[in-house]
Amino acid sequence: MFLMTTSRFLFLILALTISHRLPASSEPRHSPSLRLGVDISGIGRQLISPESLTAEFSADLEWKKNFFAALEGGWMDVDISRETHSYLASAYFVRAGADFNLLERTPETLHDVVLISLRYGYSNMQHQAPRVVVPDPYWGNYQTSVGKEPYHAHWLEAGLGLKTRVWHQFFMGWSLRGRLLISHTRDPEMEPYLIGGFGQAGSNTSLMLHYHLYYRFPL
Repeated sequence: MFLMTTSRFLFLILALTISHRLPASSEPRHSPSLRLGVDISGIGRQLISPESLTAEFSADLEWKKNFFAALEGGWMDVDISRETHSYLASAYFVRAGADFNLLERTPETLHDVVLISLRYGYSNMQHQAPRVVVPDPYWGNYQTSVGKEPYHAHWLEAGLGLKTRVWHQFFMGWSLRGRLLISHTRDPEMEPYLIGGFGQAGSNTSLMLHYHLYYRFPL
């Protein structure tokens, strides 16, 4: 399946590069559709960093030919334990926006899309540090904690991606997103390790690759 999807991906890029508009009588008729998806890239990230787990789902509606309304959401859990500290966080996040298809529709690529994506994102978090060890070679180590705190973040994002049919109404796709943090909780007692739905904290920008599986419902 991977080889078949890769070949189809290369075909889509080639078709986008050399495509030309078909005569009006040959263009496929637009048919609205709803596509539901799950982002499985969180599984791969957990293999690299088992201290965090993210689950994410998406929906897009082609309300007009080549224009898609999109909604994404999910949750994140973080559990870190070190010699000097422990850290817990949970968050839910949503993203809403639109996609525009760049690929000319033909009978061979009727439901395949190459997309420009724009999103607004919001994350609502609770995080805490149940154990913080402050080393002191003279008086001895001191242990304290930081109680549960709320943290909120807002951001904008833009990216490129594609969705291609692999079998009947099943699709797979990739998207690469750049994110810009525009607002977050000011002067928190403790900075978060990760911002749910955004990525690594400590920077106003983030770049993330997503891998999706979808099922399409014709309307």
